[in-house]
Amino acid sequence: MEQELRDFGLSDNEIKIYLALLRRGLMSPTEISKETGFARPYIYDVVQRLQEKGVAATILRDQKRCFTAVTPSQLVELSKQRLEALEKVTKNLDALKFTPEQNINVELQTGKFVFRTLLNDILLHLKKGDESLWYGIDDASLIEADPVIEKRLDQYLAKIVRSGITEKLIVKKGTKVIPQAKTTTYKFLPEETIGNLAFVTYADKLAIFLWGNPNYLIFIKNKGVASSYRNQFHVLWEKATSQ
Repeated sequence: MEQELRDFGLSDNEIKIYLALLRRGLMSPTEISKETGFARPYIYDVVQRLQEKGVAATILRDQKRCFTAVTPSQLVELSKQRLEALEKVTKNLDALKFTPEQNINVELQTGKFVFRTLLNDILLHLKKGDESLWYGIDDASLIEADPVIEKRLDQYLAKIVRSGITEKLIVKKGTKVIPQAKTTTYKFLPEETIGNLAFVTYADKLAIFLWGNPNYLIFIKNKGVASSYRNQFHVLWEKATSQ
């Protein structure tokens, strides 16, 4: 629950105050301070940020200023409004985006949660009938490093099934097949041939994922590079076994 609120754009202290308001319904700064342990001046700053984000409101009680939280259903509606507003200006924003002269675009991301970024990017670039090719992915290691990713994987798999997107995965022997992966075909290679590096190619992109502390995610956007790795994948696919 708290992770979803972070994804919505709230900080840990904003979440603490929002949940306190949600539980109590209407609270004065003094009541919030007793509930959370935060000093009153700080509470005013945090609540102001919550109001700017549209998730809290001010109400007068006995001529004194109190605060309340918007309901979860209102948060959902707020998210929809933000998405609709962004979709309206997407074309204009794309027109402003700087495009480098070279035809190879490389982007490096680091952090504990970069695999979530990868799943979102795949959904953004693939449509019905498209395919992604994965090598070396290890769901168990991903879930161990980021417990929330299990839920994200379920959401991702449900979306590709609905969208008619297929996958081929080469994983190490012994890897558990995910039942929700209804449009995914698995093949297996010996464990010693797969290390802490994985890659996936989709559309005109290649993504290389390295487990570590932190994790590294390298995006390469280039048709030639993506095609080269796609050919490499097919060679490995022929050598891999179905169990």
